[in-house]
Amino acid sequence: MIKVIHKALNILEYLAGKTAGASLSSIAEHIGEKPTTTSNIVGDLAARGYLERVDGKWKLGIGAYMLTGASHSYDRVLCTKAEPILHRLAAQTAAEAVLSVWRGQERYVLLRASDHSSVTVNRNYPESKMVFSTATGMILLAEQTPAVIDAYIAENGIPGILHPTEEAVQQFRLSLETYRRDGCYHREKGDIFEAAVSVHDTMGNLCAAIGIFLPLFRAQNKNDLIQALHSAANELQAGLSDRS
Repeated sequence: MIKVIHKALNILEYLAGKTAGASLSSIAEHIGEKPTTTSNIVGDLAARGYLERVDGKWKLGIGAYMLTGASHSYDRVLCTKAEPILHRLAAQTAAEAVLSVWRGQERYVLLRASDHSSVTVNRNYPESKMVFSTATGMILLAEQTPAVIDAYIAENGIPGILHPTEEAVQQFRLSLETYRRDGCYHREKGDIFEAAVSVHDTMGNLCAAIGIFLPLFRAQNKNDLIQALHSAANELQAGLSDRS
């Protein structure tokens, strides 16, 4: 057991220096272990969110970055390009703005921008909440495959219903399809208005979601707020076309 722990730590340390990722065979060679054994260790680390497979290579996952509170470093290109856009969005809408991603059936906040005149981004704000309780969580869920959505519903139920009927589940699926088609989710929750839009790369793959929330009394023109969100998402998507 102690040997396995050392091997797992060696893998994490090795990949910490491989920003482009590494193949399973190179990881196995580095730790001096058989590919089958290495695959088992890597699989366990990935299940906990410490590793993830991107373009055929293994990289540190969001769980590894959250351990140190450095969530902004998880996808450095995404965060670097999104930060000034969040600043402008927060100032334009007088709202709190967030950049969220979907990993391991959870929504995580990577960046958060304040609506105050001295806009700041809290770079150490990893956050995981029940997906249903957030606007970015809902749009990120809507963008998942039917299999992922079904698995999430099976484990968590649907908003307000832990053990829903099939009819309620079907209605919820239809709602998610609407959010996905529109690329946007918004609602009034108590005295708060919140909205979120999805962000895709040039290949159409989901990258993240940008969301805002603000007191309902300040959300006089919701259409303008949603348009500002779409504009921010389009700007980020254009920036991601050059991930350098």
